[in-house]
Amino acid sequence: MRRLFAIGGSVALLATTGITMAAPAVADDGYSFDFHRPRIVLQPGEGWAELGPGSVTGSPDGTLVYAVSKKPLTDPAWTGGGAPAGLTVSTYDDCDKAAGVAGVYLCPTSDDSMFPTPTVEAAQSAAADTTMHYGVVYAPRGSDIGEAIKAAQTAGSRPADGTHAARTVTVRTAAQVAQNTLKLTTPDLPAGGTATHTVNVHAVDAARLALSVESPEGQRQWDEDELEVDVVSVNGAGAQCDHVTGTLSESGGEYLWCEVAPGDTTVTYTLKAAADVAAWRVRTNAVYEVYDFGTGNPETSSTFAVQSSRPVPERHALFARDKTGVLWEYKGTGKAAAPYAERESIEDGWQRYSAMTKLSALTAHNTGAGIVARDTSGVLWYHAMSGDYSALKPNARVGSGWNVYSSITGLGDVTGDGKADLMARDTSGVFWLYEGSGGTTDPFKPRVRIGSGWNVYTQTTGVGEFTGDGKADLLAVDRYGKLWLYAGTGRAAAPFAPRVQVGNGWNIYNIVNGAGDLNQDGRPDLVARDGAGQLWLYNGTGNAAAPYKPRTLIGKGWSTYNNLI
Repeated sequence: MRRLFAIGGSVALLATTGITMAAPAVADDGYSFDFHRPRIVLQPGEGWAELGPGSVTGSPDGTLVYAVSKKPLTDPAWTGGGAPAGLTVSTYDDCDKAAGVAGVYLCPTSDDSMFPTPTVEAAQSAAADTTMHYGVVYAPRGSDIGEAIKAAQTAGSRPADGTHAARTVTVRTAAQVAQNTLKLTTPDLPAGGTATHTVNVHAVDAARLALSVESPEGQRQWDEDELEVDVVSVNGAGAQCDHVTGTLSESGGEYLWCEVAPGDTTVTYTLKAAADVAAWRVRTNAVYEVYDFGTGNPETSSTFAVQSSRPVPERHALFARDKTGVLWEYKGTGKAAAPYAERESIEDGWQRYSAMTKLSALTAHNTGAGIVARDTSGVLWYHAMSGDYSALKPNARVGSGWNVYSSITGLGDVTGDGKADLMARDTSGVFWLYEGSGGTTDPFKPRVRIGSGWNVYTQTTGVGEFTGDGKADLLAVDRYGKLWLYAGTGRAAAPFAPRVQVGNGWNIYNIVNGAGDLNQDGRPDLVARDGAGQLWLYNGTGNAAAPYKPRTLIGKGWSTYNNLI
């Protein structure tokens, strides 16, 4: 049997993992509804709310009858019918006022319209503590609507079940709601250990306490499998509490919630961290949800640290352009056996570029120094990373005349100034260095000639801190298949030390790419595509003399791409 819930008028499947729900009474056709909140509270002049249920079970085929009154729903004479002064009830979703009966609304419901509902809003002039009572009754097709109206008008005379309910809408001013206060205490959490956190609630109003987590400013957002911290126990005397059964990062934010009665309540909960969890900082947000809509709910925040010797790792991404010009992103997973997740389409039209390179390793969270690309007319464009789900910001024109170069390679920061640099090789084999400026439309300083003879190389790629000295390094494959390391010096005038051979046989690969740290061991890795379209992973060792572990096959069919970034 399906169960669905409404969020702001939309419909979604209900996730019930870790939550136990009582079975409501159902109509003959198997339909029932449930309200997630016992009351609606509105602030004068701000927001509105739907009167309808929060979730339904089964397939409705009938009418939801709503009856609103100035008085409790125990008066068969219906002398209080209609909304009190300051509250306005409106209809949509094919709901209509019942003819000849004040304050009654009829809303046909079906699989195509499972949550038809009137709405209510409070005027700026609405007096504090103004209360509207309303009843909801489901009438299956063919039943007596008149009887259903009577049942809705007197819904307060019987216990709520899956087809009958009585609720209230109350006006509370901002000053009243501000009398509810929260105090949140979140001590640091040791890796492999536990910590008990506390919320002290001084409640004037009965309301829902909700706790959620987010990554604080200056730290990237964790992925679903990274923040391995669980809620292992909750104690809230005088409150009804529940929590997610997975980790905090799997919760999607909200992880603990309580229905709190008026009075002073202390909610404590214990967190447990996995032994190998990274040193995340975690911002906990507590909100006391008196209002159903708008601002003004009491809230507070506190940040704690996971005490771990393992730093928060970065997850790097690979961008690939296919033969039709579509740019794809492969987000890193942090796992050597399967380092990339399923690809995501980013943008089409990239066939207009004849050369492209990332300026430094790009991350799965769309951060990094960005991408530069040269179009077929020789204009260089800069694509900054968005830092959000859109991957790239709109491109910015850098300059023309770049078709004098046979290759361009992003180096990372080889000059030690914190800005990513670019190498360009002209058709005569001269290597030119463009130091990064940090700008968007002018990301590079004027070029500086570094050396000649670089046309012996068929491929070059920046690999980040390959030698572990904090300076960005370069790998180059010559026409004989030899792999050469140019260790960074951190000096713009001579950015690389003399080359050192670190491999043979690399001419079997038509693309070699410094991919960042793909297995989260703190060492940069390399991916390479062979002539058969197989993609190979070389995990870094941190040892310049033997820089990579034996290769691992991580994919086939990569010949569909003509460039990897």
